[in-house]
Amino acid sequence: HEGVVLGYTAIVDPEAFGWRAEAFVDLFCDGDMSAAAVRDAVATEPGVISAHTVAGEASAVLHVMAEDTKALELALERIRATPGVTRTVTQVVLSTLFTR
Repeated sequence: HEGVVLGYTAIVDPEAFGWRAEAFVDLFCDGDMSAAAVRDAVATEPGVISAHTVAGEASAVLHVMAEDTKALELALERIRATPGVTRTVTQVVLSTLFTR
C-alpha cells in the first residue's frame, strides 16, 4: 500500500548520549493555546524526545530525557516558565520493560 511506510529510524541507546533520567510529563496549558503553540513551546527544549496532544485533562504529553534528575528538573523548570504553560505533572521512569 502506498503511504504505509512513513520512514525509517535508528533506535539509539540513550545512555550513549549520557541520558540516564527519563520521564513522561503531562503538560497543562491555557485553554486558548493551540497545538502549534504547544509544539513551539517545547520544541526547542533538547530533552523533549516527543510531544503529543491528548484528549483528557492535560493539553499534551511529553517524553523527556536528561543527563540526570537535576538536568530533568531544570528542563521542567524551563518548560513551566513558557508563557501559556500553567503546570506539569511528571512521572519519572524507573525502568523500561520494552520498546517497539
